[in-house]
Amino acid sequence: MKKTNQKKYDCAEIEKRVQAYLDNHLSDEEILMIEDHLSYCLPCDKKVEFEQKLKEIIKLKAAEKEYPKALEDELKKIIRNR
Repeated sequence: MKKTNQKKYDCAEIEKRVQAYLDNHLSDEEILMIEDHLSYCLPCDKKVEFEQKLKEIIKLKAAEKEYPKALEDELKKIIRNR
């Protein structure tokens, strides 16, 4: 039997990477490691599911509002300078 040295993420690693995972800002390898962990860890799977739904609700609610152009410009500037 061939032994693999593939690192496994623990729950703390999932917690650190959940937002990047949901935003598709991870490498293919990191995505696979997260999805492997989620396949057997129900608490982390539920956490990711909750965060996904929360992001969807925020996006929908934000789309319902009209914001001043100056606020939008300031937020874009902040994001660019990160």
